[in-house]
Amino acid sequence: METVSDKGLSKRILTLFIFTTCVLIVQGIYNIYSLDGVNNSITKVYDSVNLVSSTSSNVALPISELRQLSMSLVMAPNKSLRETLKIQITELKSTTELILSNGQFIASSDPQSQVLFNAIRKAWRGYAKAVDVTLDYVKEAVRIAEFISVTVYEKQAYDKVTNAIIAYNAYQIKISADTFHQAQNNAAIAFWAVLITTLVEVLILKLILGYVLNLVRHYVKTRKQHAKELLQKDEALLRSEKMAALGRLVAGMAHELNTPIGVCVTGASFLQEKTDDLIKAYSSGNMRKQDLTNFIELVPKSTEIILSNLDRASELISSFKLVAVDVSSDKKREFNLHSYITNVVQSLYPETKRFNHQVSIQGDSELVVETYPGSISQIITNLMMNSIIHAFSDKESGCIIISTFRDKDKVSLIYRDDGKGLTAENVKMIFEPFYTTRDGHGGSGLGMSLVFNLVTQTLKGTITCTSEPGKGININISFPITVDITNDKLDAVAPLDQTRELE
Repeated sequence: METVSDKGLSKRILTLFIFTTCVLIVQGIYNIYSLDGVNNSITKVYDSVNLVSSTSSNVALPISELRQLSMSLVMAPNKSLRETLKIQITELKSTTELILSNGQFIASSDPQSQVLFNAIRKAWRGYAKAVDVTLDYVKEAVRIAEFISVTVYEKQAYDKVTNAIIAYNAYQIKISADTFHQAQNNAAIAFWAVLITTLVEVLILKLILGYVLNLVRHYVKTRKQHAKELLQKDEALLRSEKMAALGRLVAGMAHELNTPIGVCVTGASFLQEKTDDLIKAYSSGNMRKQDLTNFIELVPKSTEIILSNLDRASELISSFKLVAVDVSSDKKREFNLHSYITNVVQSLYPETKRFNHQVSIQGDSELVVETYPGSISQIITNLMMNSIIHAFSDKESGCIIISTFRDKDKVSLIYRDDGKGLTAENVKMIFEPFYTTRDGHGGSGLGMSLVFNLVTQTLKGTITCTSEPGKGININISFPITVDITNDKLDAVAPLDQTRELE
């Protein structure tokens, strides 16, 4: 399709935005109205249930208790018990009368509820008279005939008040059911209204998104191409620096291995010479006891020298293999950070030994991380070489301290040296590419820039530097214990470039 001008797209987007805003306002007003209706329905249901509960607990229950007390009075075997029951009946009757007279059950009720509650009052007055008749009629000598007539009369009055209460509660329950159904209908209408308006909003937002994507497509494509070029340059610099570090590592390791291997060759040659002499003496029959004694004393010393130097060479080679593989092929894996840094420092031993510098590794020796060891090796190597070349350029011996410890789900790595330090201006520029304090003296200015990129991009961490002239340097590095392997350098813009043209 033909692309629409920026001005035309802006007008369409603005029109759709205004329309969407109006739809949202209408939906909001309707939702408020619907919620108010649902709230009123819930209030009515609550009031009805509350009236039923109050009627049951404050009216029906006392009347039922009064009926039980009345029957107990009729059946009481002695005068003392009858007098006690009469007092209880009188008190309970007065309490019930007071409850029915204060009007708390019909204060907010509809007319039909008032009519039904007045029927309860009328039936109660009849039952109260029946109870009074029972109170007056009960005598010590009353038995079967009187008992039957009194209980039948009171039972009829009790049934009337009970039926009146049942009718009142049934009406309140009916109100609750009707109100609940009405609330359900209102909620269903509100649901469909929200669903329809939401679909309209989604369609409009889809159109707006399409116009926006069409508007920014060319811009995203240009920025992505620029990002690819920068990434290629960055990767080329990273490979170059890695190979340079690996070259320094190989040269230093070769020089360091020369001594123990040379000692081993000398010891083995000497031992072979003495063995040949002993064999010749034995073959000719001229071997003396002293010759054998000297050979026995010589062999343990020679083998001890050979083995100790081989152990040293093996240790150096193991460290070199681990670090060299990680530098040349950086892959994420789980490893002990303290032990790994120790191996990296040991691989740089030729450099520190040459200048008599001391390196101390402190912190949590049990800390295990899951990240890129090659990046850790490159960071430590660059920092130490930066200290050796720049910080200790005017010192015969310097001190480097590397501390690691866990901080929640992150690792804090602190690098310190006691070199000549940096000015405030140098500290601000230290991570800038091609910035060096040894301009014209072999400094490339890429070492600390590479450290910054490795920490922030590969390890997904942060790095800060503090320093003062004459007080050394302090570099604080923080990165996750488990790094996220998501490559967000170019993936974030890729989907936009792949978006098809709007039709």
